[in-house]
Amino acid sequence: MNYFGKYIKYKDKYNNLKKINQQGGNRDSLWVREHFFSKKEFDHIVKYCLKLKLKDDPRSQDRNSLCLNPNKHKIIYDYIYQNKKFRQLIESIKDDNLTPKYDPSYPIEYRKYFTGSNGMGWHIDTSLFEPDCFEIVLTLTNTSDSKFEWKDNDEIKSLEPMPNTLVVVRPQSIPHRVTSVNSGERTILKFIIEFVKVGETSNIKKPDYSDEIKKCPF
Repeated sequence: MNYFGKYIKYKDKYNNLKKINQQGGNRDSLWVREHFFSKKEFDHIVKYCLKLKLKDDPRSQDRNSLCLNPNKHKIIYDYIYQNKKFRQLIESIKDDNLTPKYDPSYPIEYRKYFTGSNGMGWHIDTSLFEPDCFEIVLTLTNTSDSKFEWKDNDEIKSLEPMPNTLVVVRPQSIPHRVTSVNSGERTILKFIIEFVKVGETSNIKKPDYSDEIKKCPF
């Protein structure tokens, strides 16, 4: 590829990411924020997680996981859910008739996609709550060739998530996947934001909630 071709490829990738960051992607279904936490905050999160012992995940042989008990791992919950910038982001992208909950009912998950992992195939996130929650992924480390891909009006778009990249997905909205890992590994935190309708005091756990909790490797 000549210099001009490389420039066009880089420019298209930059403009695509810029569009997602500013406009929210496919009908406000996807939001991406790079360099999200401050260096100090992010370093604390990564340092804490790298000390944790991952387990085999009964839900998938393509990753190791650990569901973090909010009492035992309160420090991680505080780093995320008490973070002012994180709360401002959620407030700016949520539906007007919803109020965020910052005390999640479903645990934060620490995950590793290792060399030889098939990643995660094409899927649309289902919500375990009513109103629907937001699914969120924070990349902690990434030495892999794996990509995060999604479909926007039948066009496949992709992102090589760097450490400290935050991705927010609206459930039941946009097909996405994690491609195979041929080399290296990627570690992430996966968590949610629940919502309550304005004027109400609680949300509703859907029937699948209890089954998913039972499968979560604590």
